[in-house]
Order: sequence, then C-alpha cells, then structure tokens
Amino acid sequence: MKNVFALIAVFCMSAVFAPVFGAFAIPIVGIASYVVSGSTVNSGLNKEIWLDELLEGFYADDSFLFECRDLSPFVDNDILNLAEAGVDPDVLVNNTTYPIPISERADTPLSLEIDTFDTENTMVRHADKAELSYDKLSSLVLGHKNSLRMKIMEKAIHAIAPAADGEFTPLLVATGADNGDGLKRLTWSDVRRLQKAFNNAEMPAEGRIIVLSQQHQEDLEVEDVDRYNKVVDKGVICGFKIYNLADKRLPRYNRTTGAKVAFTAAAAPSTDVNATVAFQKNEVGRAMGSNQMFHAKAENDPAHRRDVIGFAQRAMVLPLRNKGIAAIYSPAA
Repeated sequence: MKNVFALIAVFCMSAVFAPVFGAFAIPIVGIASYVVSGSTVNSGLNKEIWLDELLEGFYADDSFLFECRDLSPFVDNDILNLAEAGVDPDVLVNNTTYPIPISERADTPLSLEIDTFDTENTMVRHADKAELSYDKLSSLVLGHKNSLRMKIMEKAIHAIAPAADGEFTPLLVATGADNGDGLKRLTWSDVRRLQKAFNNAEMPAEGRIIVLSQQHQEDLEVEDVDRYNKVVDKGVICGFKIYNLADKRLPRYNRTTGAKVAFTAAAAPSTDVNATVAFQKNEVGRAMGSNQMFHAKAENDPAHRRDVIGFAQRAMVLPLRNKGIAAIYSPAA
C-alpha cells in the first residue's frame, strides 16, 4: 500500500511541476519510471532521458568546438550535405562599361558520412533497481559524455590542422632556442608571423581562434613572463582567442620533414611533435548526427547479473574550404 501511495505522489508532483519547470520535470518522470519506494515500475531504462543528458551542453563554452559553425541542420540520416562554393565575383571600380558581365557561380555538392564514436561499455549493478540512484546513473552518463567529447575534440583538431603550407593554410615552424628537449621554442615573433599570415590571407580579424600546446605556452612564458601573464588574463594573443587542449590530443607533425602524422598512427616521440593549431571560426564546421544508448539488462546475464551500458555518437568537424586554418610546430633544434 505504501508503494501505491508513493507512486501516486510522484506522478502528482510531476504533473504539478511539469508546466512550471518544463524540461526540468523530465528527470522526475524518468525517476518515477525506474523505482517507487523500492519497487521497480519499469523493467528498463528510459533511454531518451539519458541520451538527452548525453547531449546537454556537449559543446561547452570552454571548448574550441563551441566556436565552430554548427552544421547539424544539414545532416540527414547521418550524411552531411554541403556545397563547395565556387569562385567569388570580381569587383569593378568606377565602371563605365555596360552591360556589366554576368558570371554563374558553380557550386560543387558534397555529401559526407559523419564519423561514429563508440564508448567502451560500463558495467553497473542493478541499473533499473532502487539501489541505483538517479545521481549515480547521471554520473555514469557524464563519464561517457566526457570521453566522447575528448575523442571528438582530438579528431576535430587533427582535421583542422593543415596538411601542407599554403597561402590560406600556413604551416609555420617555431624559431626559438633549444627548449631542453632538442626542439626549438615558440617565440612571440612566431605568433606575430601567424597573425601576419592570416592578415595576408584576408581572414576576418574577428573570430580567430588558437589552441596552444602546453609546451608552446611554456615557451612564451619563459621568453617574457610578464607579457605572458597579461595575455593569459586577457585570453587573447595577437588577435587570436586562446583555448587549451592536452598535448596528447593535439595533431602531430614530423619534426624534421614537417609532414602531418595520420590520426591513427602510433605515437613516435622520437620523430613527432605536437602542434599548436589556429583557425578562423567561420571556416570550420561541426555537425552532430544520431546517437544511441546500448543497455544489456542484468536479467539477461545470469552468470554475472550485471547491467552493461554504452553509447554511440555520430559527429564530424571539418574545414569548410581549406582556408583560414594553420598550425605551428617545433622542429629539431
């Protein structure tokens, strides 16, 4: 009888507060679908709730991906549908010749299947029982979200980094003294060269982003600690908004040849170095596709009697025109 009254109370609360709190009432309903005073109401997890939890704030404002253009509306069945823009029109100055020439811009359609990111599964006892609180399962989902975010950022920053030096894709080398590990330090002059390269490529000054490696931050601090502290406080260096990412997540270049190392290549500390990456935010897009939650119930696992939970997320980050992207790496000293 107590369970019946508890069930009525929970659903009455959800009915009362749902109009007031909107989306915040959803977890209350979700909890009611799991347990009521120690009794299981549903035999499974409400996956929609936890998938929403997975996506909530996925691109946090402390991530460089927050700055990229959102292309998710162009995703259909996990296919990103874009068009490579044709040549921009010429501009006539003080024109006296008519009719003005007409040119047709020929855009090239692009359809890209976006990547799949799968988390390793997590075992949890009694996932749909009273013994597992909402907070515990929420914490489990948060762990999967963090793992997905980091791997997506790692693949994204690799995709953004240019493969070769060019007018619109500067690939620069640090020019400072030996940092003690046989590599040249990044200097303030090197960052100025990056700024100049973006200026020459006529990249908009607003929306320039730089993801500094930990080693390069240390290099700048060693050269001029006062200037470095002022830059850190301001969060902008030579017109680039600063973001950070662990060096192990950053793309690698061969310290001798400057060749970009493949994303899937094994680590080679003797030859490869992590790079600082920069981009103009309108030149890089991110897209989110479908996601799935996988749940194997304990009742179907008599040997171990455990629930197993995992997630899959479709996502992609890419340069849109192969312009306004750059990297700086430290060559051998």
